[in-house]
Amino acid sequence: MIERLRDVLASSGIALTPAELADVLWLALRLPPEGLAAAQNPVPHALQEGGGPADIPTPRSQEQHGFAADSDLFSYDGDGVPGTTGDLMRLPAERTLPGSLAIGRALRSLKRSTPDHSAKEIDDTSTVDLIAETGILDVVLQPMKEQWLDVSLVVDDGLSMKLWQETARELRTLMEQTGVFRRVRAFGLDTRTPDAPVLRNAPFRPSSARVAPQSLCPADRRAVVLILSDVIGPGWDTSATQSLLSFCAERCPTAIVQPLPRRLWAGTRLNIELKTVSGPRAGSPNTALRVDDPWLPPELGQFTGVPVPVIELRPSALVQWAKLVADGGSTPLHVIPVSSDRQSSPTSAGASAPADLREHLAFFRRAASPEAFRLAGHLAAVRPLTLGVMRLVQRSVFGRSDPAPLAEVLLGGLMRQSPDPARPTVTQYDYRPGMRDLLLETVPSSDLLKTAQLVTDGLRLSQPAPRTFPAVRSDLSGSLRLPPGASAFALAAVPLLQHFGLTTRGPESEGDLMEGNGQQRIGVGPLESLTSHDEELQALVAARSWRAAVSRAEIVLEQLIARHGERSLLVFAGRRDLAEWIGLAGAPQSALRLLLQLKAELEDLLGPHDLRVLSIAVSAAHWAGTSGQPRDAAEQLTAILAAQEQALGPDDLECLSTRRRMSYWTGVIGKPEAALHLHLDLLRREERLLPHNDLITLNTRANVVSWTGRNGRPEEARELCAQLVQDVENTAPADHPLRSITASELAHWTAEAGDPSTVVTQLTHLLPKLYEVMGVTHSYPYATRQRIAHWTGVLSDPHAALEQMRTLLVDIAAVLTAEHPVFLSSRVEYAHWTARTGNTAGARQLLENLLPEVSEILGPQAPETVRARNLLDSLGDQVK
Repeated sequence: MIERLRDVLASSGIALTPAELADVLWLALRLPPEGLAAAQNPVPHALQEGGGPADIPTPRSQEQHGFAADSDLFSYDGDGVPGTTGDLMRLPAERTLPGSLAIGRALRSLKRSTPDHSAKEIDDTSTVDLIAETGILDVVLQPMKEQWLDVSLVVDDGLSMKLWQETARELRTLMEQTGVFRRVRAFGLDTRTPDAPVLRNAPFRPSSARVAPQSLCPADRRAVVLILSDVIGPGWDTSATQSLLSFCAERCPTAIVQPLPRRLWAGTRLNIELKTVSGPRAGSPNTALRVDDPWLPPELGQFTGVPVPVIELRPSALVQWAKLVADGGSTPLHVIPVSSDRQSSPTSAGASAPADLREHLAFFRRAASPEAFRLAGHLAAVRPLTLGVMRLVQRSVFGRSDPAPLAEVLLGGLMRQSPDPARPTVTQYDYRPGMRDLLLETVPSSDLLKTAQLVTDGLRLSQPAPRTFPAVRSDLSGSLRLPPGASAFALAAVPLLQHFGLTTRGPESEGDLMEGNGQQRIGVGPLESLTSHDEELQALVAARSWRAAVSRAEIVLEQLIARHGERSLLVFAGRRDLAEWIGLAGAPQSALRLLLQLKAELEDLLGPHDLRVLSIAVSAAHWAGTSGQPRDAAEQLTAILAAQEQALGPDDLECLSTRRRMSYWTGVIGKPEAALHLHLDLLRREERLLPHNDLITLNTRANVVSWTGRNGRPEEARELCAQLVQDVENTAPADHPLRSITASELAHWTAEAGDPSTVVTQLTHLLPKLYEVMGVTHSYPYATRQRIAHWTGVLSDPHAALEQMRTLLVDIAAVLTAEHPVFLSSRVEYAHWTARTGNTAGARQLLENLLPEVSEILGPQAPETVRARNLLDSLGDQVK
């Protein structure tokens, strides 16, 4: 029985140790019949949404603690106006702190005890020994044990933080229940105005007393200060906030806990950077921390100010910070620099939105995630809106209640709070005048009609919950009036049909067509490119304007979803293209994540061996290599190619495309000879199947040139490239990247073959064109800059080469990932010229740190690994 209980809990995501399970069973036997909610310690009013049931002016006998299937449900506006159209009921509320169990475990490293010399307890063992040895009936006392640290949870209670009020309450409760801390104290930080922030002794309670910053850190300084904030309020721009952070950071470990996901941090008021943070000992204040740039050399990555970590509210981020506080050591963390004498900044968070409603909505659509935009459309079908209802709609429509999309909607300027938010007990939200109608146009009518039914179905399946929120159930014999102008959020077929001028349900959209077995029709055939649906997008892709292409593609993809449904082949194809363009725009990790998610969804529908699934797997493997997993990329592409060739034959064009990518990554991981043979075999296949001097064939010939030179045959590479340049000039369009690439390769291999006299001039002349035709996010222009620096140092001026590499590293760090092969190669080149300019010790330290990283990512036999190892050997300190 116990084992079965553990299995059931584990399958629900609750993995308990035997000791934890024993505690749960012991507690369950002693709970009152009302359950856990009745046994919990009351949470301060300030952390409850709407103050709780005591504030609702309805007799308890009239509350409905269930779900009636024969009436519509409306948001409760907090007024409790008497009438005859509705009755109050309470619905189960969504939890707002996902992964709370894992968050509690992430903080466990801070749980340690220490003697409390102000309180004594009996030492049982010593007392027994004393009596046995002396016969004296006396007791031996010892200091009582107490937890090592307090925690001061400072909750930013500005307007934008209303969304996270319940999250703050759940986080405080979690900290109290884990037993990690000696004391858990909650404070409020009002950042609503650009004046000095106000610190109070309770969050979300403006009438509470002000407190001094000294209250956050006790006299013994055994505490951590955690500031829960989205860092959006205007008070974060002030020097007073900097002084408050600096004051805390000088006395005890201090960090900002950011509830927004990392992708939204760019819209906040702080410049957050990823650094390597080291602590000398346990419990070190922030002023004792050392900060290093994880990629740049020390002289390029200097950090000014006191570091304050910014921690995303998720277990993996909290555990890194907790280990740093508990044990010292070194760990990567996002940090901001603070200084008590820093002046106020006039900047504001995020870009200003247009005043025109349609322009504002288009602005939001470009900036927000697709899920946030769809959520905004579904919420437009409900009026009035409260946080409880919005979370319920999100959960019912999307299957989860991730707070990030809802935060995007609330912070995107589409909504406003109740005109008099101090009057109702439950904060209301409504769209700006006119915005609701525009949003309703963005969601297919059939989807909006389903919204209320999805919420209804979810409520019917819901279980009693410790927390609830109020709603009004339509009832002609009730005691309350329905909210004016309200739209129901459950069983709302009639109001929504009236909105669309319908009396019966119309024909289903194309995206709703179902097969007889209830599965949505997927169709057959290859995945169609997203560019075929939009001429503007087609032009942006042709011009390689990847960032603009991503923005346009999101709009086109949403249109396809509206017309055909989420599970249409057209939509799957569009998601693949969007992911590719996101990678080309400089975010390979995001491209990889999106492609892996898409691959998993298609595998469930089509099976792992479907050719369309394999096509997406090829793209995912390529971006895995670009994201720092080149060996995985080569292995995956080899396996995918075998499956494709078995289905299509070895000479199919899609197989040749996969073979091209596999050949490239084979060379990157330290197999240049194999890469050359693979490219030569690929070239023979292409020349047999494609027209003479086809652009695909010319591109493969360029790779043959490169790998011929990298195999120690620069003269042959020069001759091959000279002929290639002529063919490209006769075939490729004037603005095609191959023209600039082949000219650059010819200059480089001519220099490698013994004639470097003009290489710097030629490459410098080609560089602007390379940026123009390939874009600032492509790695090739940066590789060309590395070659310019290399030949500058070889021919004339090592110090100039070092300075050029210094500038290149700063530029490249803003565009490519730290694991990108070109970035790693540039770091080796920088170490080379550091040594050549006389700084042998500095070069040795750079290489000692770099060599394990290059070897792990590219492989021990990769050209850059061998070069770094040989350079370190030449400096007299060989690494085995």
